[in-house]
Amino acid sequence: MNKICYSVGALICASFMLCGCPSSHNLSQGRAFKLKEVSFNSLPGWNYDNFEEAMPALLRSCQNPNAQWMNFCVGLQRYRGADSYQIKRYIESQLTPYLVMSYGETVGTITGYYEAELTGTRYRVSQSQVPVYGLPVGYQNGKTYPTRADIEEDGINAPIIAWADDPVELFILQIQGSGRMITPDGEIKLGYAGNNNRTFKGLGTIFASHGIRNLHSMQNMKKWLQAHPEEGREIMAENPRYIFFKENEGDSPYGAAGVVLTPERSVAVDKSYIPLHTPMYLNTTDPDGEYIQKLVVAQDIGKAIKGGIRADYFWGHGEEAFSKAGRMKNKGSYYLLLPKS
Repeated sequence: MNKICYSVGALICASFMLCGCPSSHNLSQGRAFKLKEVSFNSLPGWNYDNFEEAMPALLRSCQNPNAQWMNFCVGLQRYRGADSYQIKRYIESQLTPYLVMSYGETVGTITGYYEAELTGTRYRVSQSQVPVYGLPVGYQNGKTYPTRADIEEDGINAPIIAWADDPVELFILQIQGSGRMITPDGEIKLGYAGNNNRTFKGLGTIFASHGIRNLHSMQNMKKWLQAHPEEGREIMAENPRYIFFKENEGDSPYGAAGVVLTPERSVAVDKSYIPLHTPMYLNTTDPDGEYIQKLVVAQDIGKAIKGGIRADYFWGHGEEAFSKAGRMKNKGSYYLLLPKS
C-alpha cells in the first residue's frame, strides 16, 4: 500500500528522517501539501534521463550534508565519472520518490528564470549609464529603504560597483537577482546582496494597469521598454522593490542554498514547503512544448515562487536562456526524492 505523508511538518520529518508519517488526527492540517509514496517506474521519462548531467547539482548540494543525508552524499562521491545507468541505480537504491500534492491537485505552475547578462563599465564613461549599487552604508536586513523611484531620482548612500549601459537591462538584472556584466575589460559577476524591503510588483501587472496586455513574454516587455524610454522609466519605477548587488568571484551564479546553480538542473522553490538541497524529479514542458522530465535539485528561492507545487526552472545565461525563461509559464508536477527510512 502506498504511504501518504501530510503537512509541512510531515515533509520536514520525511526529508530529514526525524519521524514517520503523522497519525490520522493530523490529516485535516495537510490539504496544502501532501506526499504520496510512488515507485520510480511511475515517474514519466525516468528511464530516459541523463543522470550524468544531474551530478554537478547533486554534488554541490552534498558539499556540507546534514546527518540525514550523509550516507547518500558519501556514497554519491563514489559515482564521480560513472555513467548515467550506474548513477540511476545508486539513486534508486538510496532514495524513495514521493508525488507532491496540494489541495488535492498534483499539477502546479512551472516558470523559468536565467542569469541576466548586460553590458557596462567599471567606471562611468557616459551620462546615459546608470549605477549598479552595492549595499547601502550601514545596511540592516529588514530595514525599509527608499523606493526604486526615489533611488533612481536621488541616488542612495551606497558604493557603486559598476555602471550599466541600459536601464532596462539593469531592471531585468534586478528581477533575476544575479547576472554578469560584459565590460571592455572582461566580466563582472554580480550576485544578490540585499533589497530595500519594499513590496515586489510584477512587470506584467504594471503593464496591465496601463492597458498594455499583449506582450506575453519578458522579451516583448524588454523590447517595449527599450522602444519607449520615457514611458518605460515610469513603468519600471512603479515596482518599488530595488536590489543591491555584490561582486562575486569564481563560478556563478549562487542560489539561496549557497551553491552555484547548474543550468537546467537547479530549480527555485518555496522553502516553506520544500527544504533547499532536496533532489526532485520534474515533469513539465518548455515554452516550445518539449518535455522536461529530469532530475533537478531545489537550490534557490524567489519572491514570486509560492506554494506547494510551484517551481522556477534555471535555464543558465545568454540569449537562448533568456528566450526560454522569458516565455516559460507551464503546468507541471514534481516528486521529491527522499532518503529511504
